[in-house]
Amino acid sequence: MPIWAKHVESSRQQTEDAIVSLANRFTGISTRLQDTVQASQQAAGELDGQAADGALKVLARSDSELSQVIDSLKAAQSSRDQTLSQVRSLTAYTGELRSMAADVAAIAAQTNLLALNAAIEAARAGEAGRGFAVVADAVRSLSSKSSETGQQMSAKVDIINNAITQLVQAASSSADQDSHSVAASEQSIQQVLERFQNITGRLADSADLLKQESYGIRDEMTDVLVNLQFQDRVSQILSHVRDNMHALHEHLLQASQSPDQPVNVDARQWLARMEATYATDEQRRTHHGDAAAQQTSQDITFF
Repeated sequence: MPIWAKHVESSRQQTEDAIVSLANRFTGISTRLQDTVQASQQAAGELDGQAADGALKVLARSDSELSQVIDSLKAAQSSRDQTLSQVRSLTAYTGELRSMAADVAAIAAQTNLLALNAAIEAARAGEAGRGFAVVADAVRSLSSKSSETGQQMSAKVDIINNAITQLVQAASSSADQDSHSVAASEQSIQQVLERFQNITGRLADSADLLKQESYGIRDEMTDVLVNLQFQDRVSQILSHVRDNMHALHEHLLQASQSPDQPVNVDARQWLARMEATYATDEQRRTHHGDAAAQQTSQDITFF
């Protein structure tokens, strides 16, 4: 009987050590899962924009800031278009200047012709027309200078007109290129932001799924830790069996020391004393013949 008691104690101790070790490991896993859940919650908050520096909020701010840059570029382009329109309007003035220079040249030619006719008439008048001839010569000289001035004006107008035309062409080409660049930049920015939003959305969904799975695993681990409490009940039952085996061994040992008296064990009294020391419902049910007594997780009592 002492050997049986030792076997029972050895089994109880091994079971207790294994269950305690297993429970400790499950507790560590549960703690790590809790950390994972918290990390998942934080990651989900950062991705779905709940945090101040969440990815979605950062994307929204970036979208707003980049939109402001695009708007500034569009405003600068609009201002340049207005300047270009004003420069184009100068070509009308150069046309008017060219027409005015032509008028000056025509007037100078007519004046020169009149001065020539006046000089001829003054020569015919002889001495009486000498003074008129001087005036006619001065008028002819003035008309010549006016003609030269008109030609110079026309040449300058042509130079200015050519410069304005080249400037307008270059500015128009640059404006078209800038317009295409701004449109392409805006489209590229929108595409990049949309891709980031799609990626962030998928990451947020993954983080949420990870969080939900972590919750499920954590709950399962909690149930496992609760179910591992059966070891306390098993340990109590085995300890009680061991103690009763020791008690029975001591009783038999004391009785055997009196060879004149037979060994007497009152089974009813012994069973009643055993039942009085039971600490679990399983022991009581087994004692009364319910060998199939089992216990669900809802019936677990902690000791």
